Amino acid sequence: MKLLKLIENPGSIPRRPTLVPVAGAAAAWIPEPATPFPFRHSLPVSDAIFGLPVYVTSAGWERVSPGVVDYPLAETNNLDGFKWEDGRILPEFCLAWVEEGGGYLETTVGRQEIPARRAFLFRPGEWHRHRHLATTGWVIHWIHFNGGLPHQWMQDGTFALTGNLPELGSPELFRSQLLHLIHAAHHAAATNSPILSWQAAGLLTHLVRQGGTPRVATGHSADEIVNRAVEFIWNHSHAFVDVTEVVAQTGISRRSLERRFTKALRRSVLEEIQLCRLGRAKRLLTETRVPVKQVVHRAGLRSHQQLCLLFQEHEGMSPTDYRELTTPRDSQRQDHRCQPKVPQNRKSN
Repeated sequence: MKLLKLIENPGSIPRRPTLVPVAGAAAAWIPEPATPFPFRHSLPVSDAIFGLPVYVTSAGWERVSPGVVDYPLAETNNLDGFKWEDGRILPEFCLAWVEEGGGYLETTVGRQEIPARRAFLFRPGEWHRHRHLATTGWVIHWIHFNGGLPHQWMQDGTFALTGNLPELGSPELFRSQLLHLIHAAHHAAATNSPILSWQAAGLLTHLVRQGGTPRVATGHSADEIVNRAVEFIWNHSHAFVDVTEVVAQTGISRRSLERRFTKALRRSVLEEIQLCRLGRAKRLLTETRVPVKQVVHRAGLRSHQQLCLLFQEHEGMSPTDYRELTTPRDSQRQDHRCQPKVPQNRKSN
């Protein structure tokens, strides 16, 4: 019997899938692109989601055309403040798939080429930078994720990696599942769900050496204006955002937005902003060794005092006490001076 797979056109969304016969033992169903336009979504992370073994924090895809030299692109929604000359250190895992073109990555260990149809992984606390080749450009799809399960696998050496490139036994199946997850995140960008977490857990099994929970909406409602506001807040969790800026994204008055928030989510716009800041600060404190004074700005806060007040109100303790309570002792013995030395800037291709 002939087996079929869906051929994707990255530049458009077909009305009907195009199927062609392929050889193999099982059909690899490739989902259509989530959207013809690149996007990046940061997902709300509630306490319930935060407590799962693995959870997704953001997802998206981007296209860089051949001949483009600068990276990241000026129009990219650059939530991490990534600059090529500085590199970056994330508080979470980043898993990406190069669909077309090619690129390379650099860590403190060295440089690796990333050809098309390969995945790459960055670990929490790992200095890195990555970019396309100017001669080919690239199309990449990616997610950020975190949780106790991937941290445990990383510590146990369970991930099958050559440098930062996973050794995938079934690359097309991995790709299919990754695109499906990103597609689901895009169509519910103002929410997060245990279902996304289970999808991420299944995706991660492709990286290991050995080879229906109901949907719970977090910050999601039937009100699309509220959803748009929530998505804006969480997509800018790294920057200072106030209520006025959120209102400006909705096209309605502040009073109307507050009334709709109260009806849909039973909290105010400011409370949603504070919830977002608190969640990001918690992840930075628990999953990285970034100094508290840097957590302030990375969580979109103006001052250390504001961070302390936020933790005292919601957690009943200081940020430092929260880090000591939630971080394993082995990690506590390593301070920010143990961060890897950033290599000298290198000229790009």
